[in-house]
Amino acid sequence: MGLNIVIPTYKRWDRLVGRDYFKTARYVLPESQKEQYGKVLSKERMIVIKDEEDGSVAKKRNWILKNIERPLLMIDDDVKGLVMTEGMHKVEGKEHDKATEKIMLSEDQAERVIIDGFNLADQWGCVLWGLNVNTDGRNYQQYKPFALTQMVWGPFQGHLEHSLLCDERMGTKEDYDMSLQALNKYRKILRLNKFAYDCEHGSNKGGIVAMRTMGKEMQDCRAIEKKWSRWIIKYPLYPKSKTDLLNSNVHVPIAGV
Repeated sequence: MGLNIVIPTYKRWDRLVGRDYFKTARYVLPESQKEQYGKVLSKERMIVIKDEEDGSVAKKRNWILKNIERPLLMIDDDVKGLVMTEGMHKVEGKEHDKATEKIMLSEDQAERVIIDGFNLADQWGCVLWGLNVNTDGRNYQQYKPFALTQMVWGPFQGHLEHSLLCDERMGTKEDYDMSLQALNKYRKILRLNKFAYDCEHGSNKGGIVAMRTMGKEMQDCRAIEKKWSRWIIKYPLYPKSKTDLLNSNVHVPIAGV
């Protein structure tokens, strides 16, 4: 059985930044947008679902989890590629060295990381795995190349056999919830800290960006806090901007890295 790489997409037929990088990936799109996507994608690269199966990012992810065979990798449609932190270099005028930032992997290197990630997750008994969200070399912990108790986010999530589904009540926080579900049930998930994904979350039009209002973010933050408690996950009670609600403070009460 081969690896399935799928990219959920919505109203981004004019900017599929990872189309030529993730060459074997197929795009999951609503039927009403088939014509527009058909102008930039071959028939073989499109998985068309009914509009009512789309609706929200969690709902679409659940369709994928129920209908696409594992091993399954879901990547967001605004991910341009995979990057890594490697080596050190001198920064002129600075007292300390700085880790090199954002070295883009070649397509073949990215494919190798993906295959190795699935193999390692399988060998370690992790049903969920992903990559670091942080591409800033100053925060890269070179002595901790992997983690087993940290979040893996929606833009890059690898799934092996499990029965978990996204909680559609969580809205835009469905990826945090999926990680917490997996940690709660299986006690570990795999995150490769050396590698990260390069994406355009803040500026790319369409997709989930179109629905991320301050009110919606507040609603989703309070929903996931209510489910897991503010001891496990919490957001600012009085945020000054929507940006304050994009990243949470997560406490996973499981020993380990």
